[in-house]
Amino acid sequence: MKTTYTLPLFLLALSLLFACNPGDQQPAEDNQADSEKISITPAQFEAAGMQKGNPEKRTFSQTIQARGEVIASPAGQAKISSLFEGKVKLIKVKTGDQVKKGQLLCTIESGEFIRLQQEYAETRSALEPAKAEYERQKALLDDNVASKKTYLQAEADYKTLLARSESFQSILSMAGLNTLNTTEGQIVQEFGIYAPINGYITGVAAVTGLFTRSDQMLMELVDLNSLQLNISVYEKDLISLKTDQDIIFYSPNQTRQKYKGKVISYSRAIDPESRTITVIGNILPEHQPSLIHGLFVEAEIITGTRPVTALPDEAILTEAGNTMVLVQTSENEKEMVFLRKMVKTGESMQGFTEILNPEGLENVLIKGGYNLLTE
Repeated sequence: MKTTYTLPLFLLALSLLFACNPGDQQPAEDNQADSEKISITPAQFEAAGMQKGNPEKRTFSQTIQARGEVIASPAGQAKISSLFEGKVKLIKVKTGDQVKKGQLLCTIESGEFIRLQQEYAETRSALEPAKAEYERQKALLDDNVASKKTYLQAEADYKTLLARSESFQSILSMAGLNTLNTTEGQIVQEFGIYAPINGYITGVAAVTGLFTRSDQMLMELVDLNSLQLNISVYEKDLISLKTDQDIIFYSPNQTRQKYKGKVISYSRAIDPESRTITVIGNILPEHQPSLIHGLFVEAEIITGTRPVTALPDEAILTEAGNTMVLVQTSENEKEMVFLRKMVKTGESMQGFTEILNPEGLENVLIKGGYNLLTE
């Protein structure tokens, strides 16, 4: 493989003759044009796997560049804590476990839980006599035997106990307790914490014997079927943003693996520090299993399309700061001749680069050109 200089012998003789006459010298640019030619043999072309092609019409997308993360929707995330103060007795899961809604996660021993059961049982015990007295006083009042003041006091006592009883019952039921057993005098020392949604355990802060409060997180749980995109878009791009626009996104660590989604909503307020808005996008169901909660992503929101003339990225070469392609000018059984041709490029997308001056570009070397320049 070599660069050829195509000067026949008779021209070489003429050049020596004209060298004696400065006024008739060959123009410098003609010699430079010949020096730009590169020749290879057809065998070399085949062995190197080179390919030729022509500029082609393609459709390029107009996009908004954004960054963000894949996270579960608010309804698909759960932070698990205890309803009452107490001590962690048993832990049934670990980070990474898949759980179903209603599955036992851990148990808590709680003195507060015991006291609440006791108060509920005592309230229920007092409720029946209070109800009977209330009904008795109501009957006496109807017969004008009892005073209204006595009746109103009986009514107040009964309704107060009823409200306390229902409140205790609701709280104990939230802890999974069968309150019917409590009214029969069965007091339990511990209660279970159950998964509120389907999903995966993403973190466990609880350890056996830990004393926990109601505001202390014990575990985290996410539903990977509820994953969505949370991406940030700068305010300058807001005018181009609409719902239902396609989104292409990928992890910076795996740029070849592309995922798809759509814009479903976006914030109507600009963050004063970053000057961005939050865009929420859904993710196609077939992509959900390949993604995880908290994954950082680069994203492109497609706002429109336009036709372009383009060549494969590999056809675009750079040498000494110039952007060029190699165009075949001739071919015979012994050699194939290529000429450097400067080009102006635009955007690049999906392995192709836009050519702004495609006129006259035919038989372009679209694969293997870099090796020719480095020879």
